[in-house]
Parts: sequence; C-alpha cells; structure tokens
Amino acid sequence: MGRLRDAWQALRGYAAAQDSRASSWAASGGSATAEVGAAAPTVARRARDAVRNDPYAARIVDLWTGNAVGAGITTRWPDKAHAEAWRRWSDSTACDAEGRLDLYGLQALVMRAVVESGECFVRLLPADITPANPIGLRLQVLESDHLDTARQGVIEGVPTLQGIGLGEAGEPVGYWLHRVHPGASWVLPGGATWLGSQRVPARDVLHIYRKRRPGQLRDVSWLAPVLTRLRDLGDYEAALLMKAKIEACLAAVVSDDGDDAMTGPASGLLRDAQGRTVESFEPGMILYRRGMGSVEVVNPSGGGSHAAFARRALEASAVGTGLTYDQVAGDLIQANYSSLRAGKIEFRRLCEQVQYGMLIPMLVRPVADRFHAQGALLGLWGAEVPDGLSHVPPAHEMIDPLKDTTALIAQVRAGFVPQPEAVGAFGYDFRQVVEMIREANALLDEAGLSLDSDPRRVAKSGAAQDAAQLAAIEIAATGAASPRADAPADAGAAPNPGATP
Repeated sequence: MGRLRDAWQALRGYAAAQDSRASSWAASGGSATAEVGAAAPTVARRARDAVRNDPYAARIVDLWTGNAVGAGITTRWPDKAHAEAWRRWSDSTACDAEGRLDLYGLQALVMRAVVESGECFVRLLPADITPANPIGLRLQVLESDHLDTARQGVIEGVPTLQGIGLGEAGEPVGYWLHRVHPGASWVLPGGATWLGSQRVPARDVLHIYRKRRPGQLRDVSWLAPVLTRLRDLGDYEAALLMKAKIEACLAAVVSDDGDDAMTGPASGLLRDAQGRTVESFEPGMILYRRGMGSVEVVNPSGGGSHAAFARRALEASAVGTGLTYDQVAGDLIQANYSSLRAGKIEFRRLCEQVQYGMLIPMLVRPVADRFHAQGALLGLWGAEVPDGLSHVPPAHEMIDPLKDTTALIAQVRAGFVPQPEAVGAFGYDFRQVVEMIREANALLDEAGLSLDSDPRRVAKSGAAQDAAQLAAIEIAATGAASPRADAPADAGAAPNPGATP
C-alpha cells in the first residue's frame, strides 16, 4: 500500500501525467517501429504533395539537401590505386544503375528522399567491368514505398517486421523489396502488373534513415511536425487572396426609376447593362437596380496586415524541421552578422550530426567499404582497408569571410585548432593540400616567380623575407642590380629559417 501511495505521489508531481489538464491527450505506448509503421505511408504521401505544391515545403527539402550534401561528401583514399579508381567511378554515371547521376548526385537524391519520405534504400548491384567502372558496382536508389511492409511474422524462418527480416539481436538481415514502385503503371507481358516483392540480403541493401529512438527500424518524413501548419498557412493565404480580390472590386450601382426597371424577373436584383442578373463583383463594374434614380459607389474596405501570423507560422515550421527562419522564409530584413552567426552555429551543429550520424555511417562509408571489397576481389589492391581513409563533408560558407578567416588563423597559431582540422573545415584533405602546395611552389620556383601570398618569400606585411629575395624583386622591377642587395630583411618581418639564403 505504501508503494502504491509513493507511485501516486510521484505521478502527481508531473503535470503532463495528470488527467485534469490533459484529459484529451491520448498518447500511444507503442514501440518506435510500430508508431512509424502506422503513420509513415500517409505522412509520406502528404509530404510529397506538399513538396510538389507548397513553396516552403520544397524549400525545406532543398535546404537540407544543399547543406548536408551540397556538392557531395567526398571520400579521401590515402593511396593512388584506390584514389584513381574511385575518381573514375564516382565522377561518372557508371555508378548509377539508371546511368543518370554520378555518386554525388546520388547522395543528394538519397538526402531528398530521406527528408521527404523519412527513409531511402540503396541496392548494391553488380555491373560489367569498364574503364569508368573498374570494380563492377552499381547503386540503385529506391523510395521507401519499395519496402513491402505487409510482410509480417515469421517468413522463411526469419522473424519479419514491416518487411524487414531481423536477426537475434534485432539487426536487419534482409529486406522484402518490390521490384517496381507499387504506384507505377508498369505492365508485364500478358497484361499483368508486377507488384510482388523479393527478399534481398541486408549486405546488399543500405537503409538510410534518421534513428531517433532505440530499436527504431524506420522513420517518417521530416516534414511530419509541420505539415498541418504549412497547409493551414497555405489555406489562410488563399483566403487572404480572395479577400484582397473582393476589396479591389470598385463598382458603381445605378438606381433607375424607369419603366424597364420595374419589369422582368430580375427587377429587384442587381443587373448589368444587358439586363443579366449579377451574382459576383468584378473591378470597374456598373450595375443597375430598381430605385429612386441615384448612383452609389461600392468600395469594400481593406483589411489589416497579416504578416505577423505568416511570420509566426514560418518560424514554427523552421524550428520543427531544424532550420532557421531566415533560411525557410528568405527574410533577411532584420538579420545582422551576430544574429546570422548565432543561428548558423546551431544549424551547423545539427547538420554535422546528420552528416556524421546518418549519411556517412549509413551511406558513404558502406559504399566505400563495398568499393574496396570489390576491388580486392579483382586483385586491384590488398584485402586490408588502407589507413588514413577519410570522408569529408562539404565546407560551410563563411558568413563574413574576413572576420572568420582572421579568427581561424588566430586559433591555428595559438594551437587551439590543429592545421589539418582547419583545412578540413573547407572540405579538403590535409595530405592532398600539402601535396598541392608542394607542387605549386615547385612550379613557381621553376618559373622564377614569387607571389605575395608565398610565406616562404614574402612576410605578412608584404615585405621580402630575406635580402636575396629583396634584391630579386628590385631586379625584376628595374632590370638592374640593386645597391641594396645586401640590406637586412624587413625589420617588421619575422625571420624565416626555411627561406633560401
């Protein structure tokens, strides 16, 4: 009895658990996968309709795709064999089963499907060996509708939940996938439509979705929290448009006391010049009715501003999808450097979570692993994955390049940020950057050129780093040797031990 009393007291301590204020709150206690399975198809259809017809929904999908994928999440191989084969494969359309997109276009397509529908599937298919596809691998991107969720129970000895076969620890071991989209109108020979599904081993399928709860096997559209709000905003704006049209209908009503006005079925109604009954207003209309012979002007009054409501609705829609108001609305009227930076910092944290928590482990890294395994089977390289393999997301553009670059330089010089990390912030691999700089310096030295951006030769102040370089600059400028060839280096510049004496 004491335990029951303690439990009741604990329940009363949470307002959200009390019935007095939440009597109509019917919360389900289903598992993550059960909740998704009941809602995902309907939410996905409505989200796709919103993306087709609502500009803000389309903008949300574009924003997430552009920021999370951008020009593509690149894979950096430390050895030349992998790097060259990867370049030929990823930069061509041979990696696409449909032959339309390169690897980075497929990444963007996957991200769009995940935001719009909540999940996406990628099948790893064999392909012929060609110069553009040296490892014989194709990727087929499938919408969430390809999953046969009607497959439930123990099928072929495997526990199956919503079309996903599960192992002992609940890990996916197979997916029941439709050969064609269930909504397609394809017809096979004989006139029959092909809507059956087949079980594909999990090793040949990549299932990309945002995992929000433990044990969650699927996800719903990212637009789910804001779909009704966006629809309400669209309906409200349509009503405002109709109201504005009515307010613009300036018309004149002529009351005529002639004999014609007293006769006819429409004698007590508004008529046009031809005597036809008028049931709707148009701008500039002149109407006639029976009366005492007068002219009245019909000028509907205008309404107030509704910008505050629209702004609040878009703010909620932006928050519900992890974006900022200025991104969704495109409204930068009240924005400044500080507000933009504060908003972008939060968004970039979330964007990195999506990149490193979903796209890279569920899509980019498994594709690279299969790429390596296929090449190893063909004898192109060894079985071990080379050390130094990295996946680099696209760099975020600076809000104020001068301020941000100055701050980054100060952080690197102080040792707060390692230089490889600073280079990686721009979407580059540090090893490749070092090699590119070495090759560029060698070419400049061979040509006898010295740029003011070369720290080996020129100080930050723009002065030469050593006497020999100063003499070379003056010779290039005057065409003759300078009497100051033996002058000391610029007093304000730090000595450079690596400079050529």
